[in-house]
Amino acid sequence: MSKYVLGIDLGTSTTTVAVVQDGLSTVIPIPGEEEDKIMPSVVSFVNEGRNIIVGKKAKDMRHLNPVNTIYSIKRIIGRNFSHPETIKYARKFPYKVVGGKNDSVEIEIYGKRITPQIISSLVLKKAKKAAAEYLGEEVVDAVITVPANYNEAQRRATQEAGQLAGLNVLRIINEPTAAALAYGFGSNRDEKIAVFDFGGGTFDITVLEVRDNVFEVLSTAGNSFLGGDDIDAAIVQFMMYDIEVNYGVKVSMNSEMMTVFLAEAERIKIALSTQDKIKVLIRSMIPLGEERFADYERVIDRELFNQIIDPIVSQAFDICRDAMESAHLDVSALDAVILVGGSSKIPRVQERVSEFFKQQPYFGIESVLVIAMGASIMGNSLISDYSDQAPVLLDVVPLSIGVGSVGDYIEILVEKNEPLPLERTNIFTNAADDVDSVKIEIYQGNAKSKRESHLMGELTLSEMRKAKRGELKIEVKFEIDTNGVLNVSAVDLDTGRMQKISLNILGLEQRQ
Repeated sequence: MSKYVLGIDLGTSTTTVAVVQDGLSTVIPIPGEEEDKIMPSVVSFVNEGRNIIVGKKAKDMRHLNPVNTIYSIKRIIGRNFSHPETIKYARKFPYKVVGGKNDSVEIEIYGKRITPQIISSLVLKKAKKAAAEYLGEEVVDAVITVPANYNEAQRRATQEAGQLAGLNVLRIINEPTAAALAYGFGSNRDEKIAVFDFGGGTFDITVLEVRDNVFEVLSTAGNSFLGGDDIDAAIVQFMMYDIEVNYGVKVSMNSEMMTVFLAEAERIKIALSTQDKIKVLIRSMIPLGEERFADYERVIDRELFNQIIDPIVSQAFDICRDAMESAHLDVSALDAVILVGGSSKIPRVQERVSEFFKQQPYFGIESVLVIAMGASIMGNSLISDYSDQAPVLLDVVPLSIGVGSVGDYIEILVEKNEPLPLERTNIFTNAADDVDSVKIEIYQGNAKSKRESHLMGELTLSEMRKAKRGELKIEVKFEIDTNGVLNVSAVDLDTGRMQKISLNILGLEQRQ
């Protein structure tokens, strides 16, 4: 058995892996990848799918092989295909997203269908292999991070991806909590901190109170469809508008053109994070008729860039405002604000963070490495020799939980951001005459609509007394422990007949 546990940040844009050596968290180099330690979470299938490329070389294939190069899979892993947000964003990908069994999401590659879990597992396999080469031994135990607002299905899908990669996933932890662990807050005194995690595809804000080795989440909020990808899309939209205004041509995008423009948008975003202006040149992209094409050329400066991205960035602060209200704190009560994620490198984002929180954010560790480092610290604490040093994580309910009611409506029993552990009970009744069984559907999400929420599970009470609508009394109890294990029981108060189901809203329990 290895003495190591891998900490893996399986990000929307990039993946990093870390391990604790000699008491210090070390990010493991991945040969041939960006900056040696940061691997793009991209998989490209070539030669009719016979060859699979992962990482930077796959990312370079996006404009050459757009329909078979998969990126940003984290945005749709564990989602229902019919969910409005899945439908909306699936249309933006050049690769083909299709519906699978039980309303799942699948990707069509060369006529064959594969799941997002398989895509993620290929990324994880490469990270696992790099760790084995670096450490000189294979390591299978891992802690993998996810956005704080991931639902049960997304966490379970991430766990499955790890298993497909040959990993023993000891625990799934929230990315902001991992960041707080890496920074070592709470070592000397009580502190209230906010972790502002603006990544490639997701945004999270988590407010924590940290004392000694206890990390208590006060509130969390986020958007799984807000990140650097949306900034890239806003830049592309600007370029389309600019071409129409200055060239009189409305460009009709195909998958090849979209990938070229998106690649240029990413280059613009990265360059303007460190310099004041950049020259944009995309050759032969503007159709002039009769098979003639013009180059798209212009200069974009930091001021224009800020104007383009401000509507995207502003959405993050609406979410921050909700998180602070849920934590019942004013920004003046915070001891520190931690910036995490690649998109937090953008100067305009940092300016807006300073304005909102009325203090300079904390940026001591490389923002794209810190989550993997925190995950490795958690993983190291789960090894038996170090179990007495394990951080105590006191979490909250990341998304509201309720019971399906009449039509598309959900009756909420547990509100988002309620502290764990908790217990809630409510009385329901039969919605029709003379039924002898009642199905209890358990939903998770921040909408009161079944269509926009995640069906976690269901249980059925049978052999009930036939009665008129509204006569039967069914007691439904939700109990959630500190590990996020949800136990649901439904009791027919007339007969005493009971059914139970156990689910997990946060991830895997700590190994005993």
